[in-house]
Amino acid sequence: MLHFKSFKLAILATAIVSVALSGCTTTQEMPLSVNTENIMKIHEGMASNRILEMFGTPNNVRQSVCGAAVGRPWTCTTWEYGEAPYEWASFTFSGGSGALILNSYEVQRK
Repeated sequence: MLHFKSFKLAILATAIVSVALSGCTTTQEMPLSVNTENIMKIHEGMASNRILEMFGTPNNVRQSVCGAAVGRPWTCTTWEYGEAPYEWASFTFSGGSGALILNSYEVQRK
């Protein structure tokens, strides 16, 4: 049977370990290149290679069908930087065969 002092010590030790480990969470941070100067250069119609030059390799890439809800489906590719709900950026491109053109984007900074 645990003594009251041992029980309090066990709870305190658990709290200390929990706080220590909470600093070890792995969130994807935004590249330093996602700064105001580069964000102001973004515009629809940009080539994907320009986004790569400005922001580097994305954390996540996905391809899907966009526009189906309005009856004009097209293949879109989305690149994500950072991690929502923290600082993040998302770039959606149209096109294929390596010639991707920026269709839309969103940048969320704190």
